[in-house]
Amino acid sequence: MKQAPRACYAHINGYLVKLGVTRSSADSNLYFKVVKGMHFILVLYVDDLVFIGSEPLIIECERDLASGFDMKDIDMMYYFMGL
Repeated sequence: MKQAPRACYAHINGYLVKLGVTRSSADSNLYFKVVKGMHFILVLYVDDLVFIGSEPLIIECERDLASGFDMKDIDMMYYFMGL
């Protein structure tokens, strides 16, 4: 059971890399993508994904992830870590 989170993370990481999202060397839970000057940042926080950036790239990534994972969109986030 102790290996389950690691296996889950490896699966999500592989899927994101396959989608063309680059993993940050500064933080292993931070991913980014730049397409035609549009920026997209994805943060993996425990079992949540936080999307930041250009709306077309966010919509594309949500659609691609929903085809591979059971997801629920809980709308806009207004607070993160008490900020």
